[in-house]
Amino acid sequence: MKYNYKTYWTDIHRKYKGKLQAVAYPTLSEYLNLLKYRSETKVVLRGLKEINPHFKKDRGEVISVLDVGAGSGYWSDLIYRYFFEQGFNVNLIALDITEDALEVLRKHSPQFGTVCADLSTIDINRFRQAFDLVLSCYCLHHLVHLDDFLNGLRFAGRSVKEGGFLILMDPILTLPFSRFDVIFSPSYCGNGIPRHLYLIEDILSKEGFQRRWVWPAVSFLLNGNIEAYDPLSYMLMRFLWGSLSFFYKSENFVRLFSSIFVHLDEILKRLGLAFSSSFCIYEKIPLGVKQKI
Repeated sequence: MKYNYKTYWTDIHRKYKGKLQAVAYPTLSEYLNLLKYRSETKVVLRGLKEINPHFKKDRGEVISVLDVGAGSGYWSDLIYRYFFEQGFNVNLIALDITEDALEVLRKHSPQFGTVCADLSTIDINRFRQAFDLVLSCYCLHHLVHLDDFLNGLRFAGRSVKEGGFLILMDPILTLPFSRFDVIFSPSYCGNGIPRHLYLIEDILSKEGFQRRWVWPAVSFLLNGNIEAYDPLSYMLMRFLWGSLSFFYKSENFVRLFSSIFVHLDEILKRLGLAFSSSFCIYEKIPLGVKQKI
């Protein structure tokens, strides 16, 4: 069945209202999704610590944040709590295509503003240079048609103020081999397509961005592999993920072996052998300031 992102996300959020299964792996256990999110949370907090001094220096006591594809607000809450604890007055807007997800978000975080909008058709200048920080976590790759993806990426980029930052956490291709390189888009039925880092950065450079950091977000043990150095290693990791996924459906299994999975996940990320999603931070360079090479 052809993927329709509008109905897909509406149905998912209605079925798993407020659960991580609505924004990660609906067919796997909630605890497996929690382990995945905890792994990514460590990386996000590391990134926030890197950019925090810039905001302390340039933004005073107020910081404006836009969460693009916020879902039910896991990352919105994390960002808000971090900067609030750093002494900032945080004005945060959560944007999502699904009203059901935003309804959950408003209940647990009524201080957030919300916008229900479709990234494939949104005016890319709607929030032009309105936010100090824009983040998009596991959202843009779900725009499987290239024009839709580019519209969403440009919207996110143009919403950042000069001197502000854009955070992207998504399946992003950086290595020589991926099966996604041979996808025929018109017949593709999946709900997400990883894009190449060079494509993303070609677009963002035209919007005035320069990449500051890129790190593995989570390893293939908790999120599946999207790339490898060669077809053989790709297939081996894909086989391992498929085998684990059978057991990952069990809450008891994941809880029993969670410490092992978490430890191995950290080792793989540290060694640069994650082969899964990436966490990227871009800075929008003010006009007149020469970008560093």
